[in-house]
Amino acid sequence: MNTQLLMARTDVKSVNAYIRSKPAPMQRALKQVRGAILKGVPAAEEGISYQMPTYRLDSLPFMYFAGWKNHFSVYPITDALVAAFGDELANYEISKDTLRFSYSEPVPEKLIERIAKFRAQQLTRQARRSRGLKGKQESHLDRVRRICSGMPSVFEKPSHGAPTFFVQKYKNVFAVFANDHHQDGHLAVWLPAPVGLQAALIEEAPETYFIPPYVGSSGWVGINLDRINDEALEIHVRKAWELSSPKKKPRPFGIK
Repeated sequence: MNTQLLMARTDVKSVNAYIRSKPAPMQRALKQVRGAILKGVPAAEEGISYQMPTYRLDSLPFMYFAGWKNHFSVYPITDALVAAFGDELANYEISKDTLRFSYSEPVPEKLIERIAKFRAQQLTRQARRSRGLKGKQESHLDRVRRICSGMPSVFEKPSHGAPTFFVQKYKNVFAVFANDHHQDGHLAVWLPAPVGLQAALIEEAPETYFIPPYVGSSGWVGINLDRINDEALEIHVRKAWELSSPKKKPRPFGIK
């Protein structure tokens, strides 16, 4: 999810309140989005997470939506979803894991309904896969390795006695696996987070997120691995990798 999304704070407690907090012209579109999601997945549990409407199955999130000034968005849009829907998404803006829709166009309710259904099916398949892996006793370290290895050019090396993941060989740490570090009781991964997100996550789910030692003062967040599913963990890992990746320097004017 992008930083703008993660930093959105509305302090609302329900989807109804979230929609009412928006200007009247936006409310109709957001109500249609909500209706399309619930039509696609009638069993979805509705609530607020990351300060935006969130939809879950068996307590696991599969879809979010949010209203902005000039557009509304649905999240997360995975590579598999983009491949499955193909040309149907050609007229809409996709940025990382976000699909944006303009208020100036009719709300594509049927498309959103089918996207919700697809995301729920993805979550169900992933849950079955996770149960299968647990049956094979996949360790939490193997799980972190599997997700981190999905990022380009990742390099792993022990650092201060902990498995540590770099964006490039010996450059830019973006994840640290911590197994009961100094007997703190956490089997966790530490990750950098966008500015301000650390406090928001801990407030939202203190049983899942915590302030890690050493790097916590820099805004990093600790995530208890037995309290998070693979998909949510992958979103955090991908954002950490992006935050830690070397930024390209702008080229001087006139040089291509």
